[in-house]
Amino acid sequence: MVRHAIDYTILVKNVEVMINLLEYDAMRSSGKAKTNSATLNDLYELADRYNSFTKTKVELSSEKPAKPTTGSSASKVKK
Repeated sequence: MVRHAIDYTILVKNVEVMINLLEYDAMRSSGKAKTNSATLNDLYELADRYNSFTKTKVELSSEKPAKPTTGSSASKVKK
């Protein structure tokens, strides 16, 4: 079975587009607002979940050991 990499940033963008469309639709009609409320709630939960996946991947990839700052001009204090 082949495993495909999932790009969560694209998924988040797609979910946000769907949320915007449903909110616009609900804004035009109160009946649509009631109909779309459960779907909007689910989409917001999905967006939060996918955002947490992207944040953890970014945090893991950006962890690098700190370089020592000794000898740099930023650490010297002028009198």
